[in-house]
Amino acid sequence: MPAATRVASTSAVVALVLATVWLFWPAGLGGGTTYVTTHGTSMEPEFNSGDLVVLSRADRYAVGDVVAYRSESLDSVVMHRIVSGDARGFVTQGDNNDWLDEDRPTAEEIFGRQFLHLPQGGTALGALASPWSLGLVAAAASLLVGSTRRVHGRHSPRRRRRPALRRPSFSAPALALPRFSAPALPRVGAPALPMVARARARQVALGAGAVALVAAVGAGVLVLLPATEQVTETLQVTQEGTFTYAGSAERGTTYPTGAVATGDTVWTKLATGLTVSYTDTVVAPDVADLRGALRLDVSIRAADGWSTYLSSGPVVPLDGGTATATVAVDPAQASAVLARHHDEVGMSGSGATLTITPTVALTGTVRGVAFEAENPPGLDFVLDPTSLRLTGEPESVLATTGQTPVSVEEVAPRSFDVLAVSVPIGVARVAAVVVLALALVVAAAGAWIGQVGRGDVADGFLLRHADRIVPVATLAEGATVIDVADAEALHRVAERFDTVVLHHAGPDEDVFAVRDVDATYRFVVPGTPGRRGRPPVPAAARAPLPEEPAAADLTTPLGLRGRFA
Repeated sequence: MPAATRVASTSAVVALVLATVWLFWPAGLGGGTTYVTTHGTSMEPEFNSGDLVVLSRADRYAVGDVVAYRSESLDSVVMHRIVSGDARGFVTQGDNNDWLDEDRPTAEEIFGRQFLHLPQGGTALGALASPWSLGLVAAAASLLVGSTRRVHGRHSPRRRRRPALRRPSFSAPALALPRFSAPALPRVGAPALPMVARARARQVALGAGAVALVAAVGAGVLVLLPATEQVTETLQVTQEGTFTYAGSAERGTTYPTGAVATGDTVWTKLATGLTVSYTDTVVAPDVADLRGALRLDVSIRAADGWSTYLSSGPVVPLDGGTATATVAVDPAQASAVLARHHDEVGMSGSGATLTITPTVALTGTVRGVAFEAENPPGLDFVLDPTSLRLTGEPESVLATTGQTPVSVEEVAPRSFDVLAVSVPIGVARVAAVVVLALALVVAAAGAWIGQVGRGDVADGFLLRHADRIVPVATLAEGATVIDVADAEALHRVAERFDTVVLHHAGPDEDVFAVRDVDATYRFVVPGTPGRRGRPPVPAAARAPLPEEPAAADLTTPLGLRGRFA
């Protein structure tokens, strides 16, 4: 990444962090932000007990703002809504209260107005601040940091400067590629576990440590959250109704039996009487204390919008949640009233709608919550000068359903919605603890497997870049050898050339090299006799190297120190 890009990115991150700190800096430390955890029911339904509300100071406050101030009458911090103002200050009131607050806070006495609302954020924050939760977080963080340190090799010793290296003569030509053979066997005391497997184990340990940290926080919050919660459930009080009608008529082709039955067209000239009945049944979960009465009303409504009441039937009390009411309907009378209206307004005869409306006075309780039922739908007939007929198919208009919603608040086991599935808090607690335990076991196993080795600079480099390193039994260097500053610099060279890093494990040193045509970039890690699997090398075993002519110490275009023969 270019230097200018790094500076710009760093500046943007720093600016974002500073802006966030400035926005959320608490008032107790000189900032302008106040954090309030709600208690009680005065601000329901928008705010519930345990919510976290973040308030910020403002230059001006207006009606409708949710603000917090210290109440002198209650000797506590109160968060209510501004509803008006007077000479003494602002007038505040709780959304769920029927009275105004006694205090009149001024703009200077108000801590701030709401700009962020986190449902149950105060409860979660209190759970995180508990000693048990902090202990879990600290344990998981320690494991995560330990895994990270092992993965990145922070315990590797600093590279010691080697004296000027005298190299033996190589018979391979300058452009010769390195000679590969079977990988070197492990040293005495070194494990035979493949390096790639150890590197993967450390990566797994790091990931498992992160999962353990998250699981520890989640388990702490779930354990400390109350097992129950206040929930609001909307229940429906249903009134199931059925209309029927019957009447007498002149016997003939139209009415062979001389009777009008439910679903028949009522011909005004032939029908001599019509009675409409309605049966109402109340259905609701845990309904009790049902009281009420039922009556049927008859009205007509003309096509021009005019309407009038015609008659009503007797009032029938509700008995066991059921009542049946009747009303007499005279189609001839309804047609005459409609005709008089048309004559008065100077209109020619046209159709109208005759409606039978159930009027219900019904009260009761659902799980202890009182309700008052609404009127169910009515039954419509099309009225014209010659007939009275249903407005639709009998199956669809004769059966009605009316519902009255009732909000019931009750204490229920706490649950969480996860992918459209409701998970009880008990199951969530067990799952969080199981995930935490498994993550800790995997992290510990991965860390143990990953740290099996010598633990020096070469070992750490092998673990970090196992996918790019190729072990060789012998190494042929080119005519030009460039010693790089450290192992990571050598890895960057390999990345630039898109090639591998050759590794030769000698008895007293590890040599890492990258070949590029006739140049060899090299990093040598001297051994420490007797340390973690590297046997001591007797002084007599080290043959003296032949002297070489002095070499010029130059700097390559890559910024690497090199020796050129």
